[in-house]
Amino acid sequence: MMNDDVYRRPRLLIPDNSPLSLLSMAGREALDYLFAPEVEVWITDMVEIEATRDPDAGDDQRTEQRRTIAEWFDNNRHRISVMETAVGREYSKAMTNWRMGGSHPDLKPDWADRGDYSLFDILKAAEAFVEDSEAVVLLVDDRRARAVLMQNEDLNLDILSTRAFISMLEHEFGIEKAADLWPIIEIGAGVNEHGKSRVPDPLPEDPIHVRKR
Repeated sequence: MMNDDVYRRPRLLIPDNSPLSLLSMAGREALDYLFAPEVEVWITDMVEIEATRDPDAGDDQRTEQRRTIAEWFDNNRHRISVMETAVGREYSKAMTNWRMGGSHPDLKPDWADRGDYSLFDILKAAEAFVEDSEAVVLLVDDRRARAVLMQNEDLNLDILSTRAFISMLEHEFGIEKAADLWPIIEIGAGVNEHGKSRVPDPLPEDPIHVRKR
């Protein structure tokens, strides 16, 4: 049997594609900062798929950014644990069947209903982590996912946005270059048709500490 120290080691779980997408705008080196806290880094299979898949017509293409993330995954397989989800399994099966059937464009499995996969799966992933780790940090920008996690009465979680994670790198880990990351990300993200930055707005509560009631 494994001892308690193994089971209770801190873990960083990323069940949301936004942190990888945002950090990659500042280059591959920015993605490496996910390892700076020196804890286990876990990423759900759907996040890896979403971040690296070939975009469909009408999607945000950003092929160079996707290539950067894919290369980062390939170079850090030994440092990243990918967490399997039900949605990820089903999508992988559908893609395998599609390729075996000749990869006809009109029959390609639709990503639209899978990319924004269920909040239930995010909650399940968090619950699985709490079962064998006292210290669980989720890196989540999605507001709905954060709201669901905040309402749970049976978990001990810390929830960080990408912006809060970058601030933590600077102020708690003493990484001076981290101060430059968010301005670089803002430039990389650009603005929408209304001239508003595409990066997420600051969150009113960040980080969030969820504790059992």
